[in-house]
Amino acid sequence: MPGLELMTGRPGPEHHWKTMEFGQRVHRASVHKAADAEVLLTDSQRLGDDRFAVAARWDRDHYLSHQGGSVSDPVLLAETTRQTAIHLSHRFLDVPHGLPFVLSEASVDLSEELPPVGPQGLAVGLDVICRRPAAGSRRLRLELDADVLVRHRLIGRTRLCWEPMEPGRYAMLRRRGGGEPTTAPLPEPPGTPLPPAAVGQRAERDVLIAADPARWNAWWLRLDPDHPVLFDHESDHIPGMALVEAFRQAGRVAAADRRPGAGGVTLLTVRFTAFGELDAPVSITAEPAGRGRGTFALRAHQGERELAGATVRCGAAEPARALLGTAC
Repeated sequence: MPGLELMTGRPGPEHHWKTMEFGQRVHRASVHKAADAEVLLTDSQRLGDDRFAVAARWDRDHYLSHQGGSVSDPVLLAETTRQTAIHLSHRFLDVPHGLPFVLSEASVDLSEELPPVGPQGLAVGLDVICRRPAAGSRRLRLELDADVLVRHRLIGRTRLCWEPMEPGRYAMLRRRGGGEPTTAPLPEPPGTPLPPAAVGQRAERDVLIAADPARWNAWWLRLDPDHPVLFDHESDHIPGMALVEAFRQAGRVAAADRRPGAGGVTLLTVRFTAFGELDAPVSITAEPAGRGRGTFALRAHQGERELAGATVRCGAAEPARALLGTAC
């Protein structure tokens, strides 16, 4: 496709980018999506025992691309990484279809804000190292680290940790979490939903946090079970990517309150500790982390139970250094 050039195509270990597909998307089943429009990946190649190249294309009208805003959303990159983990698991790592995938960590660390998605789309490349567990391990815990390549440049890195889980073990884990899994929607949270512009969105249904009237640094999670992206398919718990996006929104608001003009989100690291049930309210809090650098530590709680913790940074960071020796 015109306008989707990614790499220089010069000879060497990076020459594969010149032959990869950026127009035709992979099948939705390979990334666990129900709708073709939610598939972000277009191609993948195995470069070594644990190294892979993954191509993706972002379209301007996607929920997470902010529909022509001044920058792209780092959560769109996190979702691209999540789809990468699923796709590589099935295509190259012999993980059968039908297993639940449980996330434990998702991270995006950018040296600059992502460029906006233009009318012809934006090509994104991930140069991936995917680590299997040690030989003899009884659990298939996997780790993915990737350099992010956009417009001939290395602009950051991304990370994901996940575990494809046997259905019986998944059901046991859900029962241990407390309460029976349900698909009932979250009750309407107290407080007032924030204006879409305050969280970097354009539609009210995309605002995932409501202000806590009693605390400046706290919000209540808002979820729409009919949201076409966050609930692309039925889930018996709060989707992990919904919490990732809620953390991004809360971090952006906290940074704007304490440091006007801090800039967009360039670091978003989330660690999941428990499943969130769909029928009980979730509180999100933020505390400054660092000395005036626009960095915040966030927590999501459901009652007394912590569901996840996050670190969000707004503003510029140190230039990215390639993890994998990728030229761009």
